[in-house]
Amino acid sequence: MALYPKYFIRFLFLLQNGVWASIFYRKEKKLFKQKIEQHSLSDNPIIIVGHWRTGSTFLHQLLALDKNLITTNVFQGSIPDSFLSSRKSYEPIMGRALKGTRPMDQVKLSMDEPLEDEYALFRLSSYSPLERLIFPKSKEYFLNLFPGFLPEGKKLKEWKEALVYFYKKLTLLNNKTILIKNPFHSYRIKVLNEIFPNARYIHIIRNPHKVVPSTIRMWDIVGKQNAMNTKWQKPSVKDTAGLYKSMLLKLEDDLKTIPESRCCEIKFEDLEKDPISHVKGIYKQLNVQFSSEFEQQMSDFLLGVKEYKKNKYEMPEDDKLEINEILGQWMNQKKYAL
Repeated sequence: MALYPKYFIRFLFLLQNGVWASIFYRKEKKLFKQKIEQHSLSDNPIIIVGHWRTGSTFLHQLLALDKNLITTNVFQGSIPDSFLSSRKSYEPIMGRALKGTRPMDQVKLSMDEPLEDEYALFRLSSYSPLERLIFPKSKEYFLNLFPGFLPEGKKLKEWKEALVYFYKKLTLLNNKTILIKNPFHSYRIKVLNEIFPNARYIHIIRNPHKVVPSTIRMWDIVGKQNAMNTKWQKPSVKDTAGLYKSMLLKLEDDLKTIPESRCCEIKFEDLEKDPISHVKGIYKQLNVQFSSEFEQQMSDFLLGVKEYKKNKYEMPEDDKLEINEILGQWMNQKKYAL
C-alpha cells in the first residue's frame, strides 16, 4: 500500500485518532462488556434499503423523529467502539467540526443527525466496500469489486458478530425498535434475515435520471476527500446505472421471500409530495403504531427544511440514452419517463 506524501497529514490524523480510540475502547470494554453480552437484541428492526441518492436519507430523517424508534446517529456511527462512554471527550472537537451541511448536498451535519451504519460496521469488522474508496487499487468502479457487499468464510461470521454487537450497544440503555438505513444492506437481506428473522423492510426508489448523476457526484466528492492515493476515479454512467440495475434485481428477488406485512416499496417522488401521508401508509403496511406526537414532529421538521434546495443536474443526451438502455425496462414498469 503506497502512501503518497500529500496524504501524510491525513494519515497522521487517522493514526492519532486510532490511538485515542484504542484507549476509549479499553475503558468502555471494562464498563460495559458483560452488560452488552447479556443484553437481548430484538429481532424486528425497520430497515431502509435502496440505492444511494434515492431519498433514503430523507426517509431516515423522518422516521428517526419517531420516539418509539432508535437509530444510529453520526457520533455513534463514527465512534462505534466507545460511544457509550466517550462522548464528553469527543464532543468539544467533533461538535465544532460537524457543522453546516454534507459536501454532496444540503443535508444538515451534527453529532446527533441520523447516520447509516456502514461506517460503524467497517470500523468494528474491518470490512466494507468503502475500503477501496479510501485505498483504491485501480481506476474501475470500486463497488464492482465487492459482489454481494459481504465478506466470506470466517470474515462473514465476524461481520455478523460486529453487527449484533453494535446494535446491542445501541439498544443497551434505550431498548426501542431499531431503525436501520444503509444502501449496502440492499444486497444483504438474506444475511440480515438470519440475524433479524422478523425484520421489516422499506425499499425506496427514484427516477434513475436523478439517481445516476447524483451518485456519480457523491462518490466523486467522497472519493476525493477520503482516497489515500492517486488512483481514485469517479464511476462512469454505465457502471453506476449497471450497479443500480443489479441492486434492483437483487432486491426484487430477495423481497419476494418476505411476507407483504413486512415489506413495502415507496417512490421518492411520492414521498416528497406528501411525506406525512406516505409515512402513515408505510406504518400501516408494516403494522407499526403511528402517533399524533410523531406526526407533529414530522410537521415541525418539514417546516424547518422547507427552504432545502436539491442539487440540479443537466445530463448530456448520450448519458440519458445510456441510462435508458440499461434501466429502461424497469423505468417503464415503474412509470418513469424515458
